[in-house]
Amino acid sequence: MLVTAKKLFGFSLSATDGEIGKVKDVYFDDHTWVIRYVVVETGNWLLTSSVLIAPRAVTTLPDMDSKTIPVALTKDQVKHSPPIDTDLPVSRQQELSLFDYYAWPAYGSIATVYPTIGMMEEASRLEHKEADEEKYDPHLRSFKHVSRYEVYNTEGLVGSVEDLLIDLSNWRILNLVLQTTKEEMGNILIPAEKITGIDLATYRVTTELHSTEMIRHTDL
Repeated sequence: MLVTAKKLFGFSLSATDGEIGKVKDVYFDDHTWVIRYVVVETGNWLLTSSVLIAPRAVTTLPDMDSKTIPVALTKDQVKHSPPIDTDLPVSRQQELSLFDYYAWPAYGSIATVYPTIGMMEEASRLEHKEADEEKYDPHLRSFKHVSRYEVYNTEGLVGSVEDLLIDLSNWRILNLVLQTTKEEMGNILIPAEKITGIDLATYRVTTELHSTEMIRHTDL
């Protein structure tokens, strides 16, 4: 099932015993191009205003009619999960505690940056040797933040980030949806593997895709 990130906003995360909250953002890895977390606004049932839920907790495909995403969690589990600042950057130590608490398995590059609880002591020693910025994963991005970034190729400005096209069977990002500078072209899909960089300092996304290779997508 393919869906855009924006269409997921407002979907309810349904625990086994009730609603956790509603999707307000997705955090993705711009190296592996997978959704790492769904950012969920919890409302007033929880003191924490928002929580991070990994797609590993999702049990089945989201129900597009009822706009719900079922997860194999209870509200009590979420309530007692480790405190974590959901605003980026999220420290690797906080992510370690979250993965250990929920017993979420490692996947992709996380196998190298998210060790098991038995490795945390060694990871902590190594972390102290690193510069401060190395305590955070530079590849973890907020879609809301990246949305509307300008997109450039070797020819110059070609448009701005409009959306992400996600395959919900594995929560991988297939394409970046580009709103072009030419209104008549509408939305363009750029394959994730054609993105060469996302620069937070300049609010720019760069792609190796040439303008002649860009294909209009009229369904978005």
